[in-house]
Amino acid sequence: MATADFHLHSTASDGVHSPTWVMETAAKRGIRALSLTDHDTTEGLAEARKAADRLGLRLIPGMEISTDVGKVDAHLLAYGFDVRAKELQDFMQSMRDGRKQRLTTTVKILGEHGMPIEESRVLEIAGEASVGRPHVARALVEKGYVASVQEAFDLWLGNGKPADVNRERLDPADSIDLVHRHGGVIFIAHPIFMGDDYSVPVSQLAEWGADGIETYYKNYTPEAVRYHEELAEKYSLVRSGGSDYHGLGNPDDRDIGDFEFPEAQIRTFLEFLDERCFDAGKKAH
Repeated sequence: MATADFHLHSTASDGVHSPTWVMETAAKRGIRALSLTDHDTTEGLAEARKAADRLGLRLIPGMEISTDVGKVDAHLLAYGFDVRAKELQDFMQSMRDGRKQRLTTTVKILGEHGMPIEESRVLEIAGEASVGRPHVARALVEKGYVASVQEAFDLWLGNGKPADVNRERLDPADSIDLVHRHGGVIFIAHPIFMGDDYSVPVSQLAEWGADGIETYYKNYTPEAVRYHEELAEKYSLVRSGGSDYHGLGNPDDRDIGDFEFPEAQIRTFLEFLDERCFDAGKKAH
């Protein structure tokens, strides 16, 4: 069990539990420092901050950004930025608007394949969250078209599947620059999902200014961890770690903090944020 987890999702995006629940559960599991990294939104951070302060947790402001490196889907984790920055909030709003446009197209494609679902129902499932494919998957499960969220992705919604709809994404170099301008840092999320030779996009992102790499992650084998450590050393990247917890019940899910994350690397990560970030998570807001 790790004592820190810097990749967590809540009902503010595509997780199934509230920010308060995530903080409380993390505390029960021995987590001392963490980050809520919902997709394209910071809407859950105020609630998470209240719970974290009450529980004595160190909460780092975070979010996850979807970008493309060539044809590769690359996710970036932003930490410690100025949540109040208008330029950042405007950007995140534009990304959420793109998600709604993507939903309309996805629903149309699923209907053409004999699986009609109501766009309004998907939005109901999402609630106030930034709507995404997991909400569509849950609507498909509800209708009985698939047996699980994982099956929905495997057959219809996953990358390259019939209802996988591209949406506008910010250029990764611009994303890195945007976050840097507002006092944050950027880490490369779960590089292992960027294809067989993911060292290539990692090197490109490092060249564009990425600060770190998610080295410790759910389900990584010891060999995968060592390779990510080698990439971190090769490209002078700080190491981070996270469970990518959503609570969806997929076969590869792990509980909050259920992954390897050496204490020395946790300290190095937090010290780096203390030096570089506008909000390193030490003060309540």
